[in-house]
Amino acid sequence: MLKYLIIGAGGVGGTLGAYLQRAGLSVSFLAHGKTLEALKKKGLTIVGDEGEETLAPVAAFDEAGYHETPDVIFLALKSYSIESVLPFLERVATENTVIIPLCNVFGTGEKLQKKLEKPLVTDGCIYVMANVEEPGKIRQLGKLMRVVYGARTEAEARTVLKDIQADLEKAGVEAVLSENIRRDCMKKFAYLSPHGAVGTYFYITAAHLQREGEYRNFYRGLVREVLAIAEKMGIDMGGFGEKDCLAVVDRLAKEMTTSFQKDVAAGKKSEADGLIYEVQRLGKRYGVETPYYDEVIESLKSRGVE
Repeated sequence: MLKYLIIGAGGVGGTLGAYLQRAGLSVSFLAHGKTLEALKKKGLTIVGDEGEETLAPVAAFDEAGYHETPDVIFLALKSYSIESVLPFLERVATENTVIIPLCNVFGTGEKLQKKLEKPLVTDGCIYVMANVEEPGKIRQLGKLMRVVYGARTEAEARTVLKDIQADLEKAGVEAVLSENIRRDCMKKFAYLSPHGAVGTYFYITAAHLQREGEYRNFYRGLVREVLAIAEKMGIDMGGFGEKDCLAVVDRLAKEMTTSFQKDVAAGKKSEADGLIYEVQRLGKRYGVETPYYDEVIESLKSRGVE
């Protein structure tokens, strides 16, 4: 049986961990503060369409308390928090460990691999709608749970990646072992980054993007810039384009705003650097003009968002 460690027990990590635990898999959580306290005392509660379920006990630790050797680590953190867990990853991960980032920022796994010599770090992304109601209690909206992951090259591929897929499917997760993970992660980034950018710039909900007009056209402009960068990077999007990104926002609940938008509005630390500013940097690197992102970034910086 593979040993799974989920770093982060929020909406993403907590929900994924609940699926694994329900299936009887070996899963532990790395958490801190009130979340760690709640998991230890009360377990993990998931509120879904079919009611409320508490999974207890759950194995929850902080860095100092975790002394196992995990086979698989899911990184369910905001991108700005990953640097803080590097010493822990260097301690617990071996050459047999697979680390799967489930972050919103494109290229997270590739960057992390350069900092970690022993484990294999894939790239990955997750599709789930879930919010933390209180520490240790998560509300899952709908039943969407899809994990997409994969090695970037054939040389990095390992048979354990298929074992992970089998475990995830056993747990009721739609598991996609991608043959082109750069493309598949860019697909999500191509609509998520523009959504966060336009939503934060105008402070609007999904409803504003679902009808023709200024906001939808601005979103189109942002999407085109990301797709132009992807093309310059040599990423074949397989026909995925502007219409697909619009189709994603058209399926969202009208009142929805992105987590990035919520963080900025609340004055919290945000993923602005990797989610928004990185697009401008990539544009300069690959010779793609980004006037829409430039406008958003100018606004964010004037508000002190870094």
